[in-house]
Amino acid sequence: MLSNVGRLWASAGVTFFVLLFCGYTYYIVALIPSPSLPLIATQRVVNASQHDRWIFVGDVHGMFKEFQELMQQVDASRPNTKVVLLGDFIVKGPDSAKMIHYLRENANSTHCVLGNHEIDVMFAYLNKKGLRTNFAQDKGSRWDPLEFSTESYIPSRDQVSSQHGLLAQQLGQSNLAALASLCSAELQINLTPTGQTLVAVHAGLAPEYQEFDSLNIKSITTMKYMLPKDHSKTSKFKFDKARRWFKLWTRESAPEGVTVLYGHDAGRGLNLRHSTKGLDSACVSGGKLSALEYVFKGGRYHEFLHQVGCRQFG
Repeated sequence: MLSNVGRLWASAGVTFFVLLFCGYTYYIVALIPSPSLPLIATQRVVNASQHDRWIFVGDVHGMFKEFQELMQQVDASRPNTKVVLLGDFIVKGPDSAKMIHYLRENANSTHCVLGNHEIDVMFAYLNKKGLRTNFAQDKGSRWDPLEFSTESYIPSRDQVSSQHGLLAQQLGQSNLAALASLCSAELQINLTPTGQTLVAVHAGLAPEYQEFDSLNIKSITTMKYMLPKDHSKTSKFKFDKARRWFKLWTRESAPEGVTVLYGHDAGRGLNLRHSTKGLDSACVSGGKLSALEYVFKGGRYHEFLHQVGCRQFG
């Protein structure tokens, strides 16, 4: 009888300590704040004077050595020089952290738009616990979105990889918060001397972008194709009746005086057209790193192309 009572007390004691431990663990976990990042601007607008020179740089993908060479070639330290990174300046290459450090150190002279890879890394940071259960497969999970000024955004499930999660860990909260604060999804530069407008996005833009109530984050950071009769239908991949979005920016359909500068399309490579300027020339794959300079002289803006060769990485 006594032995039975002893066993009951022992069992009750074990149960008590298990419950106490679980409660303590829950309390400690509850005290740890969830990862967070600042609100991200969907659009920023800058008014440029005739003294400013603008340097737009295609996808760097962490190739910091080549980026440094390009900045030396364009003399980026010259007064009134503004550099614009066209997204995907991190991931794939060896020096993503150095790219963000450059951005933070030169925030007064460097602008940036977010590419799909910056977005994926920030999303991975916010959802690191969920990513461990396989983001691509777990359709029932609830994810913390990236908060833009116009929408809450969750990238496609097949877009975020373990590579993004690992880099998010390596970069940490401070660097990713800087990325969210300093970059926008779209940058509009009004060239006041001539009334022209330069629009920087990572992937692409619809010709009537000014008529939209808000810019669609997925489209401007991932698209390559667009439906000619419905510009809200876009995709990274070819679909029925779709065309490359830049082919819809004809002299007849494009807004007067507007030029779009973008990256994202390494397969197409350097693609300089009348109203669109594609500057992803596959640096991380051993191609070139490209920059397009705009400078005001003699009453108009002149364009100059700058390029450096790249190592093949990976």
